[in-house]
Amino acid sequence: KKSIRAGVEEEVSRRMMMQREIQMAVNISRARDTLHVFGSLWLTFTSGVTIAQLAKKPVPKVAFAPVIIGGIMLGNIADMAYGNKLARVNKEAAYILEHERYRFVPFPQAPFARFYSDEERAMFYDEATAVGDLAPFSLISRSFGPKKD
Repeated sequence: KKSIRAGVEEEVSRRMMMQREIQMAVNISRARDTLHVFGSLWLTFTSGVTIAQLAKKPVPKVAFAPVIIGGIMLGNIADMAYGNKLARVNKEAAYILEHERYRFVPFPQAPFARFYSDEERAMFYDEATAVGDLAPFSLISRSFGPKKD
């Protein structure tokens, strides 16, 4: 017989799994929709450029940039929509969660910051520089806010 705690943990886990699957399905369907919309536009544009070339009409050289760049972008979207990109992204995310946890260290003011080790905090904060301290923004970004005494 399961304890109440075990039953609750199992139910929460099942709901988390379902939410994850729903989010993954939404990501794939979003990629498919994007592929259909931009694929149609890219195909229309590429067909027009090809027909103009075959008809010996002048085609500006700059017209080939969207053909090449668009083809690369559509390949990336198609990989997400119908390929195994999501699996590769998930594997990379698992690696980051296991080996690069320090990347998730929150602000010290966050209520859950205490769950990160001193070592993880040191790895994240020691090498970082606040954006407002980087040139050229350091010249102006700190100048407009109210000064603390």
